[in-house]
Amino acid sequence: MIAWLRHGQSTWNAAGRFQGHTPYPPLTRLGVEQAQAAALHAQELGIEHVVSSPAVRARQTAMIVARALDLPAHLDPRLLEQGYLEPLDLVAGRISGALADLDGEARNLVVSHGDVIALAVARATGANPRLPDNGEIQVVP
Repeated sequence: MIAWLRHGQSTWNAAGRFQGHTPYPPLTRLGVEQAQAAALHAQELGIEHVVSSPAVRARQTAMIVARALDLPAHLDPRLLEQGYLEPLDLVAGRISGALADLDGEARNLVVSHGDVIALAVARATGANPRLPDNGEIQVVP
């Protein structure tokens, strides 16, 4: 199982700014609260493994969740948001590589970005891509 978690609200989300590969926008107070709520949901899902984009907003979210689960949070740069002018096929390739390295038998939580999650969930389920809200978890069995 893979549960996809979009990072909590960042300062740039709040300002309506595109973040892309910009690593540093941190979580807002609301973003921290969203991560804490996601941690409770992750506990209910029985998450066994946490992996995250290294961007600060995702890493902060992953650390809040991992701490609540008493698990380490592993970083994978392949989970970064789509870069400016980066073709979607390259993003899809990065995501596929990251997913291939997950333990398929474990209950995995992947903390990433809205565009990455929309693309990954759409490809896994055949549904139309949908941008998740900040702090939202989408489960793909």
